[in-house]
Amino acid sequence: MGTAVSSRGAPARVAVVVLDWNGGEETLACIDSVRASDYPALDVWLVDNASRAPVVDEARRRHPGLRTIVNSRNLGYSGGNNAGIRAALEAGAEFVLVLNNDAQLRPETIGELVRVGQGDTSVAAVGAKVLRADDPRRLWLAYGEINYRQSLVALIGADALDGPEYAAARDVAWVSGCAIFLSRAALERVGLFDEDFFAYHEEVDWCATARERGFRIVFAPRAIVYHRGAASSGGTRYVSRRQYLTARNMIGFARKHASAGQRLKLALFLCATLPLQYLRRLVSGEQAGVELKVRGILDALRGRPIPRAELGLD
Repeated sequence: MGTAVSSRGAPARVAVVVLDWNGGEETLACIDSVRASDYPALDVWLVDNASRAPVVDEARRRHPGLRTIVNSRNLGYSGGNNAGIRAALEAGAEFVLVLNNDAQLRPETIGELVRVGQGDTSVAAVGAKVLRADDPRRLWLAYGEINYRQSLVALIGADALDGPEYAAARDVAWVSGCAIFLSRAALERVGLFDEDFFAYHEEVDWCATARERGFRIVFAPRAIVYHRGAASSGGTRYVSRRQYLTARNMIGFARKHASAGQRLKLALFLCATLPLQYLRRLVSGEQAGVELKVRGILDALRGRPIPRAELGLD
């Protein structure tokens, strides 16, 4: 596969932004995989989001030339990545790959993302096929849809065996923020991530805004990323800050993008399903997770700030 080139004839300049918040060795492994890429015009930015045990010094030691940003406070997924995106654009990046610190790339992945991203100037974002690191036969996620049901979104391919149905590139509603490849032109027109979305659904919001402005969002199945999971939000535990933040941001998304009918649909699904979820989780002793969802919804509706200390975000 040839290397994609910019309008000036040189390879398009790509910046990879890796945000770390207490990721430790996992973050270092992510950067190792990026630096092993076979793409020739690459800058790597490590953004530390006020980690308790930062790995910035070790990352610099392993990878001379690594660019780093150290935030004095945890700015969340949106704010932390925005710091890296701004710096990357100022340094001349033509594309920015936002990559989760618990993900790893194949050497050819960035080149494939560039190829798809350069195929049409209306492409705002390209999403990789994200496979489970513990079982690469299965997808962690292909792409997503917006259905305004109880979780706002539908996750296409989540935990499914990889196969022909996930082998073709296609336009989609949104792609995962685990590995989202953004064009400079789109970032300049759409803006960066909305920092009101501290974490979760920020990529859904960004993709929705881009599509409202006439851009395309494309799933690129030949660009492969391996992903371990959501450790920063509590991993696979149901009772975690993830419940609060996703519920809160569902309301924020609906306020920004939904029609009156879509808002009503979301409200009806939440009213119908949350009591059933509570009863089901009561049996397993996990009802506190549903309580966190309800609190996130109510805080969003009432305009209350995120209880950062209570959720362990500071």
